[in-house]
Amino acid sequence: MSDNKTEYSYYIKVKNESARKRLGFPFAFWWKTESSEAAATARLAVSMLDAGFEPTDFAKPVRVNSPAVNELPPEGSFDTT
Repeated sequence: MSDNKTEYSYYIKVKNESARKRLGFPFAFWWKTESSEAAATARLAVSMLDAGFEPTDFAKPVRVNSPAVNELPPEGSFDTT
């Protein structure tokens, strides 16, 4: 197993208009440092469930470059703000 870790950031769009109205936000953001993309997406699903959301309410996560800002949410938290 490799010790190389990479930051994985994802933009997760709410799937449809009815889900957006019910949830009250159009998208979420999540990032974590992991050894593989498979591990990152698995932890994303767990973070989503831990935050009280169902993966079926969201479209497929899109990997994005991490924005270089000081106001990133805590690592591993499913952020909807």
